[in-house]
Amino acid sequence: MASSSSSPIWKYDVFLSFRGEDTRKNIVSHLHKQLVDKGVVTFKDDKKLELGDSISEEISRAIQNSTYALVILSENYASSSWCLDELRMVMDLHLKNKIKVVPIFYGVDPSHVRHQTGSFTFDKYQDSKMPNKVTTWREALTQIASLAGKDFETCEDEASMIEEIVKDISKKLLIMQPVDFSDIVGMNAHMERLSPLLSMDSENEVRMIGIWGMGGIGKTTIAKCLFDQFSQGFPARCFLENVSKIYRKGGVSSLAEKFLSTTLGLSKKKMKGSGVKLGPQEIKARFGCRKVFVVLDNVDDMRQMHAFAQESSWFGPGSRIIITTRDKGLLNTYGVRTVYEVKCMDNDAALQLFNQLAFKGALPPSELYEKLSIRASWLAQGLPVAIEAYGLFFRRMTSLKEWDDALCRFIEAPDESVMEILKISYDGLEETDKNVFLHVACLFNGEPLRRATTLLDDGVLQGCLGLKILAEKSLIEITASGYIKMHNLVDQTARAIVNQESMQRRHGRGVLWNPYEIYELLKRNTTSEPTNCMALHMCDMVYALHLGGYTAYHDTLKFLKIYKHSNHIKSKLLFSGDDTNLLSSRLRLLHWDAFPLTTFPCRFQPQDLVEIILHRSNLTSFWKETVGMPNLRRLDLSDSENLEQLPDLSMAVNLEELITQGCKRLKKIPESISYLTRLTTLDVSYCEELASYITIRELNRSGRQIALYFSGKEVETRSIANLSIGGNIHIQMFWLDGNVDHLSFTTEQQGPDKLTKKEKQQAPGELTKREQQQEPRKKTILCGFGSLMRKGRKVKATSEFLDHEWMMQRDQLAPDNQQALEFSTRTRQALQFLPEFHGQESVKKAQGKSQPTSKFHGFTSVDISRFRYSSDGASFLCFSLSMFPCVKELILINLNIKVIPDDVCGLKFLEKLDWSGNDFETLPETMNQLPRLKYASFRNCCRLKALPALVQLETIKLSGCINLQSLLELSYAEQDCGRFQWLELWVDGCKSIRSILDQLRHFIKLSYLDLSSHEFEKLPSSIEVLSSLRTLCLNKCKKLKSIEGLPLCLKSLYAHGCEILETVSLPLNHSVKHLDLSHCFGLKRDEHLIAQFLNEGENEEESLGFAFFPGTEVPSYFDHIDKGKSLTIDLPQIWPSPKLLGFDACVVIACERPFDIQFSPFSYDWDWGYERYFCLYLKPDFHSTDPSTEDEEEVVKSDHLLIIRGLKNFSNQINKLGIKSDLQFSEELKSPSAKLQSCGIRLIWEVGQADKSIEGEELPLSLEHLYAHGSNSLENDSFSPNHSIKYPLPPPESRRTQESNEYDFT
Repeated sequence: MASSSSSPIWKYDVFLSFRGEDTRKNIVSHLHKQLVDKGVVTFKDDKKLELGDSISEEISRAIQNSTYALVILSENYASSSWCLDELRMVMDLHLKNKIKVVPIFYGVDPSHVRHQTGSFTFDKYQDSKMPNKVTTWREALTQIASLAGKDFETCEDEASMIEEIVKDISKKLLIMQPVDFSDIVGMNAHMERLSPLLSMDSENEVRMIGIWGMGGIGKTTIAKCLFDQFSQGFPARCFLENVSKIYRKGGVSSLAEKFLSTTLGLSKKKMKGSGVKLGPQEIKARFGCRKVFVVLDNVDDMRQMHAFAQESSWFGPGSRIIITTRDKGLLNTYGVRTVYEVKCMDNDAALQLFNQLAFKGALPPSELYEKLSIRASWLAQGLPVAIEAYGLFFRRMTSLKEWDDALCRFIEAPDESVMEILKISYDGLEETDKNVFLHVACLFNGEPLRRATTLLDDGVLQGCLGLKILAEKSLIEITASGYIKMHNLVDQTARAIVNQESMQRRHGRGVLWNPYEIYELLKRNTTSEPTNCMALHMCDMVYALHLGGYTAYHDTLKFLKIYKHSNHIKSKLLFSGDDTNLLSSRLRLLHWDAFPLTTFPCRFQPQDLVEIILHRSNLTSFWKETVGMPNLRRLDLSDSENLEQLPDLSMAVNLEELITQGCKRLKKIPESISYLTRLTTLDVSYCEELASYITIRELNRSGRQIALYFSGKEVETRSIANLSIGGNIHIQMFWLDGNVDHLSFTTEQQGPDKLTKKEKQQAPGELTKREQQQEPRKKTILCGFGSLMRKGRKVKATSEFLDHEWMMQRDQLAPDNQQALEFSTRTRQALQFLPEFHGQESVKKAQGKSQPTSKFHGFTSVDISRFRYSSDGASFLCFSLSMFPCVKELILINLNIKVIPDDVCGLKFLEKLDWSGNDFETLPETMNQLPRLKYASFRNCCRLKALPALVQLETIKLSGCINLQSLLELSYAEQDCGRFQWLELWVDGCKSIRSILDQLRHFIKLSYLDLSSHEFEKLPSSIEVLSSLRTLCLNKCKKLKSIEGLPLCLKSLYAHGCEILETVSLPLNHSVKHLDLSHCFGLKRDEHLIAQFLNEGENEEESLGFAFFPGTEVPSYFDHIDKGKSLTIDLPQIWPSPKLLGFDACVVIACERPFDIQFSPFSYDWDWGYERYFCLYLKPDFHSTDPSTEDEEEVVKSDHLLIIRGLKNFSNQINKLGIKSDLQFSEELKSPSAKLQSCGIRLIWEVGQADKSIEGEELPLSLEHLYAHGSNSLENDSFSPNHSIKYPLPPPESRRTQESNEYDFT
């Protein structure tokens, strides 16, 4: 903690000035005691004899170092020259605003003091030899008598007067001396949140506040700041640091002794001599009526709490007890109801603290160091103790290479001191809970709480209880949505613990997830090393491993997870036979990606299996016979392309999830799932041979029923909450009707209430205060079918209602609405397009029905789609969306919907919608009442003509809306440009928009803009005012001839296929890092454009830039050129050597036949090999053209140049630099006939800006290129006649001017 440098530092709060013989044994003694009890630091001269003619040096210093002076003016005060000297000094300081003075007139008349009459006459000093002093004394008495103070004669009694004085002084001191937390990052925010919890104005209660959080998060620091800020006004106060450590060393008596000695201000010697009993009862006796401020830091045992008090009544009213702990359960047990949870620092605060430590309060010395500091602070994940450790560690690093090496170290494992702090919580766990912790770190970090609880509840681990304890002890966090979150450093600590325990217990390891150790264990194929949990990431395996066959052994393996990235096609675990020891009969979790067996061995019949996850397996079938799996909850066989049939699941009575997504050969779903009453998730999408037909209906009182027809057989289920299915799907709901290809919906599920964070959540349909204010005052039109309904009136289900497959529950209360429910205008429009439902009832019958309000409509996402759009496709009926009040994501694609109902405004939780491929012409104006909507896609809505004012959106996609005429209404066009929040806008192919370029000025926050396939000839000037624009797409603008006026902030420009584009002008100091001008065959002065891209942009350290142009050979700009796809050059060995900043490179892609080549942002991948080699992996988009329509010249035009600018902080030790490139093709392109023909490179060297001249004689003759861009102070350049420099620095007069874009080297 640091105080402001402008504020004085006082040693004493109050200085007491008094006449000893008058007041020492009465008012002064009482006043002094009250001040001390209130925590006011008070100076009182205890000497009984006033010796000498002047005040002592000690008194003088005390006056100067005090905030307040309380002057007790008694009958004999003026008879003491000592007192008068004190008063003169006090008043001198008071006039200089260096001390505040409060006079107390104790038995004297203030007028006597003012006029020096009565007992304040100066008769004694008439013949004094010190006339100057007498004059100053008189002035001091006159001045103090005019100040506001306390007159004993006007007070009720002495006690009340003292109480009032002390209370007033204490309050003013708190206001005057605020604690400055400005040097402690984030502390002010903690104080603001904690201050109302302390409720300091409440004097009638004892308030206990718990400060809870993980180890190293700053609980003690926060408590110290609280103590410094609030404890001064308490008569008794105590900060007891590290209670757990004191308790471990000396027990309860040691804690009590420490507390009493600190609070009472007694030394241990005095404590023993006073005969004070050292126990809780003594604390109760001494503090039961006393107001105290106590901080108990780092409490980890209930006995430590009981050492101070078994209940809050042991302390006096107004007391505040602060307890810091890692264990929330301890606070709950002790009855602490107010708990402040300390969270990790956010990224900005973490970076600020790191820089404060790593750079000693200064800023990073360069942009490169700034980027490295961001990476380093991110490794700490907001944990203050780790940020502090890393910051101090990096302070010692003196080079960029040392920084890089240190970062690599901390990525692998945290700092030892940080790990020791985090390990304390682990060491305090019971043995069972330690096992749960290691299993969670190994398997369940980021997983749903419900899943982890189910798998870990095996009778031994007691997962539910164990997870609760881990959450209370801050080792894990349970999010509000029911997921387990473990801090990254805690996860790394768990790995270190596992590795350490593996070394100590070689033959009895509980958890294994180190790839090397697992590899060695499996290689031995031993039977004497029992393991409970194994997690192997196959991508981390160096070599493939052939597993031996099954041999009887200690069958202890319960959790098996073997996984890999999906793009790693081949599994590195291979079977020598048809069985393995890994298939333990005691398995609860079997997760094996790319499982190599085609079927399970007959002996493998695990009764305890809870989850089977076999993504991309080689299975063709499961067991041939019905296998009893009563505990199975999840069966996930996604992308098992050879799987043809599933087992009989009738015995899997607890199955909750069945997932066969992408099982292309699966022909049948077992009918037994009809009897699985707990099945809530079913995903059978993209199963190409699974002929399916589906209807959805709601039964009377019994909830939803889904009828699935697979290969002509009906499978019914009523418990599905999450469904994904493809095929011939017929949806027949009351408000939705039609045929689709894909249907999916999901419902959020949370973990047990006792474990999830109890955050206040908005109930479905409940509006926030802000949303209520935004609601229009006009009455909302209820869209739907209905008749006159009164409050409390019941709607009876008639026989015609019962016939329909979506109906209200019988005797359901109708909505409260006094007006007749009528068709809205938009609903009438919908009925005009289709006079009858696709289902059984006519529209006439439907008009008498009421809106469904069934509870099952708690879907958070709904996806109803057809795979292709057809302009003459049957329209999907959508009369209302009111059945989805909780939906966050609503996808209705290619359904030919003609009208969107107005009641879409009721979807208050909607965040994302995709209504691409529909036939509506307008959208409801009520959509601007969706406060959470941020993303909307209306791609290929070919009939859409206008948009409502969707100002709240951040992303809007309108690609292919060929009839859209305007982006905003005329009324909004005249309003403030800043209203719209749009960040990303796609209007490619929207050629009917009138004055689109003028409308763009209203979207000033745009960072992404796609204007592809428009017909303007030059870039509009409105683009330049988009000051946040980062990406601009102009692909296939066939009439575009020139591009200029680009904003300086632009990072990416795509202008692929602009065939008559002639000129592109990049602004000076441009920021473009990605430039795609592929198939722009009309471009002129290519080399000039290359020079613009490379030499006129802002050069950021450690950055890469890519540009793509038509071309057939490497330009002469590059001084090292070679055939093929790689090139290596030797660096000059000179001393002192210039610093290598980076390189420019060129790669020629030659095509043997016509191609349409396009470089998207995902066309590049790269890495540095041993710092010397830049390895580039290219995967552009190749599209073959029709050979019959192309002439011979088109083949040449398909050749292109890739230009690269690479800047890097190279070490001085490298002696070679090379580029290696590789061209990759997608699997769909069978015969690409394209290759990397040649490449070139040019090195960039640093020349210091302080250099005034370049003398050729000082440069090595072997130096071929000198780059001095930005060295504006150069005055001379002369080179030896024998120099090898090909491109010397251009003279100043050749620099680019505003009038010309050319360089003159003549």
